[in-house]
Amino acid sequence: MWNDAVCGVETEQGRLACETIVLAAGAWTGRLLKPLGIKHPCLWVRGSVGRTGVLPIELRKLVVWGKCAYRQRPDGRVTIAVAEDGFHDLMLDSLVHGLKFLPLAKRNWRNLRFCLGKPTMRSLMGEFNDFTTHRTLDPQPDWKGLAKAAGRFVEEYPGVGSVQYERAWAGYIDYMPDELPVIEAVGEPSGLFIAAGLSGHGFGIGPIVGKTICDLIVKGRAGYDLAPFSSRRFNGG
Repeated sequence: MWNDAVCGVETEQGRLACETIVLAAGAWTGRLLKPLGIKHPCLWVRGSVGRTGVLPIELRKLVVWGKCAYRQRPDGRVTIAVAEDGFHDLMLDSLVHGLKFLPLAKRNWRNLRFCLGKPTMRSLMGEFNDFTTHRTLDPQPDWKGLAKAAGRFVEEYPGVGSVQYERAWAGYIDYMPDELPVIEAVGEPSGLFIAAGLSGHGFGIGPIVGKTICDLIVKGRAGYDLAPFSSRRFNGG
């Protein structure tokens, strides 16, 4: 920063000078904002996805409902995601921001699952604060949740018989206490724009969020009230 304004980004290859920065780092956003004194109470929710073998069924739409989400690939395989449970790896941020999430947790307590495991230990050791240690967030898939989602899928389409996964993977969703994203031009430092905390809805609202940030940068305004999406709601504003 220089005179309360951004002046560049530090990378492993050196500094990139610029007057405008869009921070859209997903689960990493809170850790990048912390040195600037901006609170971003995001918790990581593990999202797991599996790909089945070729199934004797033809699905033409993406289906998302309370028990699972799925979509068929052109090769006949089906991608199934866990949609019923919220799987949270307990970390230091869970203690720091946990109280803000209590109302959300109370509404969804039946579907919440917590884990004390390797991510917990890595958090306690500060590994997630070193961006060179974990260049990507690739946690282990939630096999229990995936098995449950496969069972739900078979309930809907009993003709497919049993479902086996050929491959599974997972990632972290940046979840906010009120399930609303942060979309704003930060006043201090100036030149910093945030688009994060989409709480699992990135594919759906990503295009309009991108346009909104573009309007803020180019036009200086979005054309509608962005107060509900300001980080000030977590910073006493």
